[in-house]
This record gives sequence, structure tokens and C-alpha cells, in this order.
Amino acid sequence: MIHPLAARGIEISQLRELEFTWEDNERGQAPTGTCIRSGKPVRRHNLPDEIPKYLLPITLELGVVESLSIPLIVAEKIIGAITVSISGHNLLGEKEEALLMEMAGDLAFGISKMRDNRERIDILEKLEGSLDNAVAAIAATVEMRDPYTAGHQRRVAKLAAAIASEMGLPTKQIEGIRIAGIVHDIGKIHVPAEILSNPSKLTDAEFSIIKTHPQAGYDILHTIDFPWPVAQMILQHHEKMDGSGYPNGLKGEDILIEARILCIADVIEAMASHRPYRPGFGIFPALQEISRNKGRLYDQDVVRAVMTLFLDKGYEL
Repeated sequence: MIHPLAARGIEISQLRELEFTWEDNERGQAPTGTCIRSGKPVRRHNLPDEIPKYLLPITLELGVVESLSIPLIVAEKIIGAITVSISGHNLLGEKEEALLMEMAGDLAFGISKMRDNRERIDILEKLEGSLDNAVAAIAATVEMRDPYTAGHQRRVAKLAAAIASEMGLPTKQIEGIRIAGIVHDIGKIHVPAEILSNPSKLTDAEFSIIKTHPQAGYDILHTIDFPWPVAQMILQHHEKMDGSGYPNGLKGEDILIEARILCIADVIEAMASHRPYRPGFGIFPALQEISRNKGRLYDQDVVRAVMTLFLDKGYEL
């Protein structure tokens, strides 16, 4: 079948009712069908005498007597045709035909690019959907081993993305921060379950084991070709501006801005939420903590964005 997509001088619905085809049968003998089937321009100098009988009523109604159909070709493949019908004889000369041929080439190229872009977008959307599902599955694995922090990673991811947005970071960078937030504790799968589920305060030895999770997370994810530095964000999300963080004691600008944002989002969520060994402190003590230590432990610009979010815009965990 031929599916009309655009027309002038006749309604698309009228064209579609004619059920054009490019098969070699009566309905395929119209100029457009013949053009598509042959892959060559088709001229009709006296339409009433040169078209199938079923088209005669519409031809007379429109008062057209000549036509020119030109195939739309991309990489030697026919993707459609453009047909011009006119109400007078000898009005389509060589110049007009040459112009229509050029227009057909431009139109075919444009359609091809639009289809390529649409296909590219569809593929990207599918890949992004698959990536989200994979990341969610990884996050669920961590939370199954550490039930006391169930939902922690999702809340950190949401808050970190909101902070990044408040700071005016690009959309793609914000998405990378969100993805890293969802799996920032993936390294905890290397921490013994009895430590993760310990309802009492951790000993120094137990805490030293906990402190290995950023490096473990990096080791798990660094071979995955994310479109963002997710593994580095995870490795650095416990680093502090003065170098007192872990695992590598990075300072200031040596820490990715994404990791600085994750660090503060992690601290706020952890302090505000309940833990087995203590009740949640609430959001205001968490805000006091980062405000008191801005510039020393925490990036000042990130702290300012957090304060705006919670105090001026009413953000809630």
C-alpha cells in the first residue's frame, strides 16, 4: 500500500480512501504507484486517458490534466514519491521538472535524516531504560544485605539530583549523579552481613571494614562503560574538602563536584534517618552539621544549594 502523508489541493482523507498501491495491478497503475514500482519519474500528459478508471471521477473533480511523479530515493532504496498534478497542458517544462527533481532529492534526504534521528533516539531510550533497570537491580541487591538502610540509596540519589539541579549543573551531569547515588553503596556487598546488620554501635575494627566500601564499589563498577564517571563518584563520595575523608584523603578541587554533592546528600540522609543503633536526628541537625563544617569538610557551593532547597523551597526527604 501507498500511505499518503501530505497533500495540497485535496484532503489527505480523500487520497487514503483511494487505497493506492504500487503493486502491478489496476490500483497500481496510477502515476505514483507506477513511479514507485519502476523507480523512475513518470509523466502523464493526458491524465483522463492514462489512468485507471477508478481514478477518473476524482481527476475530473479536481480538473487536473497532467502529472509528474518523482521517486524519493535514499541509498538506492525507494522510500516514497512526490506527485504534482496540474490543471493545464504544457505547464511543466524542463526547468520545472528539474526543480521538482531537486526538491525530491532534498525531501528524500530530509526524511532519511529524520528517520535516522528517530531510530537513534529510540535506541538511546531503550538503552537508558535498560541501564535504569540494571542500576535498580544492583541497588536492590545492596539493600537486601543491608535492610536497615533500605531506601537510603534512592533518597540520596533524589536529593543529590535536586542539589545538582539547584546548582544549575547540566541535565546529563545531573542524571549521572542520580545514577551514582542509586548505587553509591554497592561496595557494601563486600562487608560482612553481621556488621551491616549490627544493631549496636560499630567498633573501630568494624568501622575500618565499613570504610573499604567506596574502593570495593569502584572495583565492581569501574569496568562498566557508563556515560558518566560513576565509579569515580562512588570511590570519592566519602572524601572531605580538608583531606580528612577516605579512602584516598583527597582535598578540595581534586574531588569531583559530583562526589562532593553525593557526600553531602549522603550525610544529610544518614543523619536525618533512623538507624538500628540510634534514632534519626532529623533534618535540622543535619543542616547544622553541614553548615558548621562548610568550607572545611563540605563544599561551600553545595552547602548553599542545600540550604536553599530545604529552607527556602521546602524540600523534604
